[in-house]
Amino acid sequence: MSEDPARHDPILEEQVHVLVRLLGGPLSDEELEGFLIIYGRLTDEFGGHRADELTEVFRTSTPEGRSALRQSLLYMNRWVGGYSEYETRYPVTIDPPRPAFPLFKVIGVDRIAPTLYRVFDSRAKAHGAREKVRDLVIRTGRLPAVPRQARPVRRSKPRLHWCSYAAWDSPDATREALQILPEWNSDCSVRAWIAASSVARSTFVAFNGDSDPDHTGPNGKELRFVGYFYEPKAQDHEAMEGGGLQVGVAGAPRIYLLEEWSESGGDWSVVWRDEPFLARLDFAD
Repeated sequence: MSEDPARHDPILEEQVHVLVRLLGGPLSDEELEGFLIIYGRLTDEFGGHRADELTEVFRTSTPEGRSALRQSLLYMNRWVGGYSEYETRYPVTIDPPRPAFPLFKVIGVDRIAPTLYRVFDSRAKAHGAREKVRDLVIRTGRLPAVPRQARPVRRSKPRLHWCSYAAWDSPDATREALQILPEWNSDCSVRAWIAASSVARSTFVAFNGDSDPDHTGPNGKELRFVGYFYEPKAQDHEAMEGGGLQVGVAGAPRIYLLEEWSESGGDWSVVWRDEPFLARLDFAD
């Protein structure tokens, strides 16, 4: 790129400085273009930004994490065909409301964390089905299928599996860390273990996709997802501790271990495991 775009945008300039620090060196032109495509979704409504949270998503304290972040920026740029193509193919309008939400894929999540954890309610049923998620996992060895994200930019909110890099000591600790509110009626008592190597090309930076029913456009229609931004850490509900990191996983991830919380024993108990698959995972306990 012939001109430094950050010179015209102080928020972008600050984010680029953060990114250079996280990467331990300057960005290539392609990496910078990839960041230009996604940086606005790291900016909140108050003019602050969350670029520094990428260090936790990608664990940039490690060379593997820094490499994964660079590869992810390159992938984003090439996925949309470059920044100018992004502007052409995904114009944003207010009336009619046409937002554009880049899906920031984490390339090589298996180099960042060996296992992802998906916690869910013991009574939860698979989307559009009568079978409990717990029973479906035991029967198929996979989480319920959600759409694979074939397009780099969405006009509407995708459905993903929200997963973490961490496994907390109890359902209560899980709810606190991930800010799972009481009104969501989740006991968080079932936990699935996913080999990150099996979702290395289908994991995305987490986002907040809330809509705002009080925010309307010139035609009086609701502008959906006006608050859309990347939200790697749970932090917006002050009543709960938060700080837990999440990523989104598409498809029907393969599970190698399923645990359920035992109230009587006060611990997690294994209720199902994929023995052949488990034997091939040298990191598994």
